[in-house]
Amino acid sequence: MKKIWKYLVNHLKEDFNLKQYGFVFIFLAVVLYINYKFDFDDRVLRSQLGFTKFIFYFLFYASAYYFTLFVTYQRRVNFFSNKTFWIKSLIGIAALSLDSSVPFLRGWINFFFEPSLQFWAYKVCINLIGIFTVLLPLLIVYWVYDKSKNHLYGLYPQRFDARPYLQMLLIMLPIMVAASFHPSFVKQYPMYKITEAHIILNVPEWVTVMIYEVAYGLDFVTVEFLFRGFLVIGLMEILGRRSVLAMAATYCFLHTGKPPGEAISSIFGGYLLGVIAYETKSVWGGVIVHVGIAWMMEIIGFAQKSL
Repeated sequence: MKKIWKYLVNHLKEDFNLKQYGFVFIFLAVVLYINYKFDFDDRVLRSQLGFTKFIFYFLFYASAYYFTLFVTYQRRVNFFSNKTFWIKSLIGIAALSLDSSVPFLRGWINFFFEPSLQFWAYKVCINLIGIFTVLLPLLIVYWVYDKSKNHLYGLYPQRFDARPYLQMLLIMLPIMVAASFHPSFVKQYPMYKITEAHIILNVPEWVTVMIYEVAYGLDFVTVEFLFRGFLVIGLMEILGRRSVLAMAATYCFLHTGKPPGEAISSIFGGYLLGVIAYETKSVWGGVIVHVGIAWMMEIIGFAQKSL
């Protein structure tokens, strides 16, 4: 934990500017207020269909990312005139937008799976789709622009210590157990919902549960790879420490469909994980925390349902 605190203090000393950070947080506060006041995420973003949905998400995420960079822009680091910056950042925002909109997935599920399997299949595929919408495209970008770096956007860290992140999970475990007694927790978790998929597939129910949970965990790997890996480690040579705040703002926009508290906490959680990725050149700290929390909440949710 001391190591993580040291990373944060060092980053703030180098990057923090009250005026710039203030503008960004005011911007995020206004966006979140509008979103929850008028239900923007459900009424506007999620209500779109086909390729139009992708365009709406692209404009939505791009506004967060490029506005933050505009606010933190300094002439001595003129990244807006850097062609590589535009290519890589636009590809990153496009991958995120495609992963969020998945405009044709529902149609494919309905075509390939019988009705009684469609809900389970969709829940599994929506978590696995990031392999094709995020992971593979960004690996191609790495091969074209960054293969000499030998870090694979944080998947190949030169130095990594898992102990601080495991300690974080141990500290959070009793908090999650306490929270699990609240009705809202029981309503939300486990994310796996009981279906007849195991009956139709003629397998034990634990098989369909494990398939879903593995897919659920892999989705967090692709999220970390995109946000902390590509948007921070992949662009740090061009943006420097500004890459962290721009990523955190975009990460907040990713959570506008979640409860307000989760969207607000995503700003600080995303920022902290971005700092860790910047300092360690690794995404595995974020993966451990993200997947660890997700699976612990699932296990606790199953335990609560069985009581």
